Amino acid sequence: MGYNSIRIERERDKFCVHATDPEIEKKNRERDKSSDCCAPWSDPSVEYQFDTKEQVLAFLEKAIDIALPQDDYSSAFDKIAKEAQGK
Repeated sequence: MGYNSIRIERERDKFCVHATDPEIEKKNRERDKSSDCCAPWSDPSVEYQFDTKEQVLAFLEKAIDIALPQDDYSSAFDKIAKEAQGK
């Protein structure tokens, strides 16, 4: 799995949302590297600009589960995180 992220930046009077597109990552992984004419690699980082924070939040509400899929593996840090959260 690639590096999944969403980052929000404020640029003067606009908000810029950067995200990792999992569909592009998937296409990159599925390229046929055994032939000379494989599909080109595409940058999975995408960027969108919004005028208001309400637009950013509306976008995030729909995009967060796509851009930040839940991992299906357990990490050595899970136990430590649960202890820190008091669980």
